[in-house]
Amino acid sequence: MRAPWAIVCDFDGTALTEDLGDLVAYRFAGEANYRAAADLYQRGEFPFSVLLAKVFAPITAARDEIAAFAREHAVLRPGFEAFVEACRESGRPFLVVSSGLDAYIEPVLERLPAALRAHVEVRANRAELSPSGLSVRFHGADCGFCGFCKGEVVRELQRAGNKVVLCGDGTGDRHAADAADHVFARAGSSLVRYCAERRIRHDVFETFDEVMARFPR
Repeated sequence: MRAPWAIVCDFDGTALTEDLGDLVAYRFAGEANYRAAADLYQRGEFPFSVLLAKVFAPITAARDEIAAFAREHAVLRPGFEAFVEACRESGRPFLVVSSGLDAYIEPVLERLPAALRAHVEVRANRAELSPSGLSVRFHGADCGFCGFCKGEVVRELQRAGNKVVLCGDGTGDRHAADAADHVFARAGSSLVRYCAERRIRHDVFETFDEVMARFPR
């Protein structure tokens, strides 16, 4: 009997057409704060987990305010809902795995029909909000590179008897790509370059219609 496929799907820039986390940080913490932290990260002064903590730290907005902003600005990538439905019908586990925050991810996924939302498991970092700022409670192990290592999620699913498809786009998806059985990398993303450099077999996609058309047998 063939191992069932499971899907690990990144959120920002993959499930969505844009990076909603960046938009949330710009809106509620200020673009200057984001740029200053990003510059230090690019110089190698701290790991990705510290970058995440710094870009969101000044946020004092309430959870419902962040949720309203997320619902207003998020655009699901074409074909995403149909892909989740296809996975639900075929019994494939579907995990949205993100180094972003539950405070903006959950409100967007709530727009899915109830049966589809029930099929999607979310693994993301938790925003702990207060009038003095936002702290990030990281989900799972920090490998020192990803903030929340998606490679561990891939290996967990494989240990449970699944073969794993990764859909991703960025730096935080690299360890998952190393471990996955099949990779779909968003066109124009850094993950495409990473897979090419490491000779990781991958398909490049723009929409989830393409993912469904090329899904491994």
